[in-house]
Formats: sequence, structure tokens, C-alpha cells
Amino acid sequence: MVLGPSRMFRDTVVEHAYVGLTETGPRALERAVRTTLGNPVAEHSKRLVHRLFGQRNPMFLIITVALYLGGLGVFVSQATTYIPNRYLGAYHWMAIVPVISASMFSYAMACMSDPGIVTKANVGAACRRFPYDNLLFFRKDCRTCRMAKPARSKHCSVCGCCVEMADHHCVWINNCVGLGNVRWFVLFLVSFSTVCVYGAVVLGTVVLELRHMHGLDRTTVWDADAGMNVAMPLRRSLLVLAHMHGTLCGLAILLALLSPMVAAFSAYQLWILMCGYTGNEESKWANIAMAIDDKVAFAVKMPDGSSMIQAIELEDQEKDTREKRLVESLAELDNIYDLGVWQNLRLVWLGRRLKQ
Repeated sequence: MVLGPSRMFRDTVVEHAYVGLTETGPRALERAVRTTLGNPVAEHSKRLVHRLFGQRNPMFLIITVALYLGGLGVFVSQATTYIPNRYLGAYHWMAIVPVISASMFSYAMACMSDPGIVTKANVGAACRRFPYDNLLFFRKDCRTCRMAKPARSKHCSVCGCCVEMADHHCVWINNCVGLGNVRWFVLFLVSFSTVCVYGAVVLGTVVLELRHMHGLDRTTVWDADAGMNVAMPLRRSLLVLAHMHGTLCGLAILLALLSPMVAAFSAYQLWILMCGYTGNEESKWANIAMAIDDKVAFAVKMPDGSSMIQAIELEDQEKDTREKRLVESLAELDNIYDLGVWQNLRLVWLGRRLKQ
């Protein structure tokens, strides 16, 4: 869902899966509902989907908090007794507590912080914050908010407002991610990735400690092929432990499965911000890249002598008599919002407090 629109995954299984999940699948499901259950049911279903995804809704936030606190409760009640153990020293508590605290604090701040909502009081400062590049962003008014639309901003239909340096609307924090709270969002992603990876390792040592305490590492079982008793295989002993400590082992498995997904998303989010663009701008760059690949992207000379990138379809190219040049690579275009890794990260951390 996150990586599908990225230009690096064009014409790959990731993009095809994204299109299937967000376009083809929903349309096919709607047709099936209309055909089998009738139009009234289909309309009620559309309204329900809109309530869940088309407007601010605390349901996913509640689910997130419940899962996090539930997992934390399992860890405290069932795992802390076995820390330290023969595989894990007591000094690990110096890391466990700060990491969990950082993830909880940053999540709360990402949920509650102003993402950078553009209002009549701050629209002037917001418009001065970033220049218009006439490539991704043009000087115009937001048709919904009925005021100037700052460069790098986006109108969020879910929140009903324009957001400065908008990245995306995140249902898991029930808030937009923008200039005002992107630092908390990134900090949460990094800290939660650490919680998942570190938690999986810590719980793995607890499971191994339980295996030793129950004597499963010394238990023998009959091997029919060998015709003798052999040491119980690790896999079989872990299955026995899963039966005896199902909740604890289930949490360890969940964290192990979450770790690569959350870590990949965290790395992706941090990488694009370091490169000087947001998730919203990544989508815009993807559209430009597709236009370049399709040979329809041109640098058109304007009356004032400047040039503007425009898409001119193949059937219209001969009829367009303006002075223009075919853009053959993204390398020919300049991202004026990329200030270098250090300055990009300063912008993420300081947000509106950064002096331009």
C-alpha cells in the first residue's frame, strides 16, 4: 500500500498488487455486491467504507493502542520474570525501558500534534516557507479551503484542510503527517521498529530459557527411522512450548513477522525525507517519470523566457507549435526542495521552527 505508487516499483508485482488492492479489487467487489445484494446494500457499504477511510475515525487508533498495550501487558506479565536469563543480561533493561517509552511518547505526539494545518492566520507564512517550483507545485488557490495553496502542501479530504509539506494521511494515528509532526512520526517508526526487532530477540531468549527450564533441551523422543531415542529436535520442542505458553510464543512470532515490514517502511520513509521529498511528492515524481518514459514530457518555453514541464500527448505533439524540448531523464530536472541530507533532516526535526 505504501510502496506501490513509488516509481522504483513501476511494472513490478508491488505496483500490480497496489492497483489490485486500491482500484481493480474495490471496483470488482462493488460490482459483485450490486449484482448479488442489490443497490441499497452497495450504497450502505460505500457509506460505511467512507466513514472508515474517508473521514477521521478513531477506530484504527483504538485498535493500534489496544494491540500495543495488549502486547506490552503480555511482555510484563509473562516475560519479565525470565529477564535476565542465561542468554540475556540484566543490563538489557537499560535499553528495553527507554525504547518502549520513546515509542509510546512519539506515537502520542504524532497523534496529537498539529501536522501543519494551513489557516487564514498562517497562510502567508506558509506560502513564504517554500518557493513554487512550477514543476510539482504552482501558485494557485485551494478550491476547498478558498485561500492560497502553499508550495509542498496538499488538501486532505479526510481532515478537510490543507497541510504544509504534506506526506500522507495515516489512519493509524488518525491524523495527517506533515511539517508539524513528521519528526514525531519518523521517531515513532524508528522506535517501534526497534521495539519489534529487539522484542523478538528478547522474547526469543525467553522462549529458549523456558525450553531449558522445562528440560526440553534434555528430553529424548523415539525416532522410528533410527530405531532409538534421540534428543528432541528444536522445532518439536518449540511446538511443545507454543502449546504450554501460547500467548507468549504468539507475541514473539508476531514481533518477528512485524519486524521486517515495519523496518522496511521506516527505512523508506526516512530515505525519501533525506532525499528532500515527501510521500505526496514521491507520487508526483512518479507521474513525471511515467510521462518521461512515455515520451510525452516536454520543457516548454514560456513567454517570460522561463520553461515549464508539461505533458503533451503523442497525437498533440505535432500540432503544438510552441518552442519545446523533450525531457529524456529525471536527471534533467531539479528538485529545488532537496537541500542536502543534513538540511533536509533539520527541516524534518525543526519543522515550522526552522528559519528559512
